[in-house]
Amino acid sequence: MARLMRCKACGFVISESKIKDVCPACGLPKTVFEEYEERISQRRKFILGLDLHPIAVHFPQALATLGAVFTAGGLLLEESLATELLSAARLLLILLPFSVFGAIIAGIVDGKTRFRRLKTPLLVRKMVLGTILLVLSVVVCALVLQSGWEAETATIVLVLLLGCIGCEIGLGKTGVRLICARVRG
Repeated sequence: MARLMRCKACGFVISESKIKDVCPACGLPKTVFEEYEERISQRRKFILGLDLHPIAVHFPQALATLGAVFTAGGLLLEESLATELLSAARLLLILLPFSVFGAIIAGIVDGKTRFRRLKTPLLVRKMVLGTILLVLSVVVCALVLQSGWEAETATIVLVLLLGCIGCEIGLGKTGVRLICARVRG
């Protein structure tokens, strides 16, 4: 098994054989590395190594952002291009709540695996923001399924999508704070 090393300055953990001249995370010389013993079960390490949650969160981010851009384009551009953009937005926004739900499930698995409980302040914050995001995405999906793309509906959808993007930014900023947390054995 490869010997693990940890940067004393930034906490970055890497296999000793992969260390070059500097820490890949902070750029300090390799002399700042010290031996590191990982105290996590192989099962937890495997699950966390799948990176399910970090990967899953990109789908709703992309869908909401592209949906907003296409909807705004549909409001601003000439009719033939607007129709195509709104059709593409409709498909993306129908998929949005399913991708949000998948990201939430992946987040619950990741949080439970990483921290063994879900009631920490930052995880609770993420669950609240995730729930708001899910509700907004369901409302957006319902609007695009139930009504046409009149300017008023498209404007409401665009405002709701900006709310979705705001929730995603809050989720991302909270998630970044959790990256620095050490996983308990």
